[in-house]
Amino acid sequence: MPLARPDALLLDAGGTLVFPDFDAMAAVAAACGHALDAARLGTALPAALRSYARAVTAGASHEDGWTLHMLALLAEAGLAEREARALVPRLRAEHDRLNLWRRVPPELPAALGRARVAGLALGVVSNSEGRLAELFAAVGLGTCFDVVVDSAIEGVRKPDPEIFWRACRRLGVAPERCLYVGDIPEVDLAGAAAAGIPAVLVDPHDLHPEQEGRVRSVAALVDALLGPER
Repeated sequence: MPLARPDALLLDAGGTLVFPDFDAMAAVAAACGHALDAARLGTALPAALRSYARAVTAGASHEDGWTLHMLALLAEAGLAEREARALVPRLRAEHDRLNLWRRVPPELPAALGRARVAGLALGVVSNSEGRLAELFAAVGLGTCFDVVVDSAIEGVRKPDPEIFWRACRRLGVAPERCLYVGDIPEVDLAGAAAAGIPAVLVDPHDLHPEQEGRVRSVAALVDALLGPER
């Protein structure tokens, strides 16, 4: 992690700021006649994240990666493949209604507020479906960010450095004075590096023990940059 405090934090969305709502997923499954335990979905998440990272690193589209992630999650949670494939479109419909990555860590809003009070600009750079601003408004994060750069709107996606540079330009902050925070090394850290932006990995599930300077959460990063809140 850079020792100097940056002028701006650029943040990934899913897996960094917002996380899967397993209760909502279990409710969709129940409505379709499938018993899925929310806690078991949570336990299954690390394996599903590994599958997703492999897919996107191999060049899968965002949509294909989303489907592969869901299939892996459902399989790890104990659903048979046929049932999982039948359930994925129903989960996708709920995702399209309101992004299933909609659980906000309770400590996150205060941490973002601390960063803003300390003078850091805040932006989001995410591979998403064009409705991040709507999601953030729905989960109480709508006023937290100075810019939201959504790949579906921009027509460019991580790890292309252009999507990072657009965020920097809109914030008026040089790339080297930003710090990018994301959860997939091959997409987030590699893309930020190509753009000349220092980066930190969020790794709450200990998927990347080899990665130096990783943090458990955005709140933990803010504490590391500003000092623990007193």
